[in-house]
Amino acid sequence: MPSKLSLQEREAVYDTLRRYLWCMDTRDVEGAVATFTSDAEVKDVTGRRWDAPNRGARGFAEHFLLPERDSAGQHWVQFMEMDDLPDGAVKVVSYWMGATWAADDSKFVNHLGRYTDTVVKVDGSWRIKEKVIDPWNNETVQMVGKHN
Repeated sequence: MPSKLSLQEREAVYDTLRRYLWCMDTRDVEGAVATFTSDAEVKDVTGRRWDAPNRGARGFAEHFLLPERDSAGQHWVQFMEMDDLPDGAVKVVSYWMGATWAADDSKFVNHLGRYTDTVVKVDGSWRIKEKVIDPWNNETVQMVGKHN
């Protein structure tokens, strides 16, 4: 069901999702973790689920952000739809592209995919309860007239 949130509330949801992206791009583990609920789960692009036994959002953020790298990255995201869920949460579907700026100064797109975020309001602020990060393929992206 399309969201009935006010434009101000929608923007607050999108702001949370944009903060997550900025923190991932700037390698800010604490900032990234702060965009999630304390019991959040993440399914990363490889299919690994970061739930409580795997330290949830913190385990996910540390796994991807703490290793030293000789390149920089940036997410480019297009929010596509927002739907209300029965429990007051909203589901946001977005398409994303990951770009890399390598140590040799080459720049390239290295990933395409879809985010499905379940976002809830906690103490007056929107937080990510579940983030599903899917690669771009025939199972994850709905396209009219696509070729299998």
